Amino acid sequence: MIVDSFDLLPRLMYKEVSKIPPNHLRIRVGVANRLLANHVSYVSGAKDFWMHVFHAGLCRLDSTIVDIGCGCGRYTHHLRDYRFGLERFSGKYIGIDIDEEMLNWCRRNFDSERFSFYRSNNGSKAYKAVEKPDAQYVLPLANESADFVFSTSLFTHLLEKELVNYMRESYRVLKQDCCMAMFCFSMDHPPPTFGDRHTFGFRMGNAHVESLSVPEAAVAYEEKFLLEMAGEAGFRAAEMLVGGAEDWQPMLLCRK
Repeated sequence: MIVDSFDLLPRLMYKEVSKIPPNHLRIRVGVANRLLANHVSYVSGAKDFWMHVFHAGLCRLDSTIVDIGCGCGRYTHHLRDYRFGLERFSGKYIGIDIDEEMLNWCRRNFDSERFSFYRSNNGSKAYKAVEKPDAQYVLPLANESADFVFSTSLFTHLLEKELVNYMRESYRVLKQDCCMAMFCFSMDHPPPTFGDRHTFGFRMGNAHVESLSVPEAAVAYEEKFLLEMAGEAGFRAAEMLVGGAEDWQPMLLCRK
């Protein structure tokens, strides 16, 4: 693809970008307006997230971590490449996505000893994925086997049925006292683009959607609904972590 040609020179010049996915995959998971120069954001974009997660004790280097909506590994590579003295990530990482091309890239570029990738059967008009009729996705993990379940932009593309399914599945696979962290679009704390790029002007049940023709393109929920659904799924504690005015997505943090 033409957009991938912009990777040629940076790959030759900088070893840090030699292992990143092709540009057409990076664009697919979101690069704002950096269509041709998003290499640095892929390499460093998740570092603050992981610093918070480890500082807050949500997981350890030997944890079993589930990333729902892993895309082409923009959060995963930090775990793969972590080195400090003899320390490295020694746990298990399970990535879930609906995009088979991105999953196949990850399977080729992350070692199978620590990293595994699975396709969800959920559908999405936005990502041209066809759902199996009446399918409820079951995470490929045993009950109470995961230390941390997260997603950085999954709930922003889920209608109510799928959101409840993933919330219940996250609860099922988590060990006691472990956490689920899901970023979302909130009607109570809308993104800085609200009123311009985003209006969430249509309703589909409890979901506020940007487009009725492609509803999964952008979905927001009221925080009261999200907290209630977390309680119904079984979580004993749930809260919304809200950043500054420029933050796009608050984080729903739930503890089992």
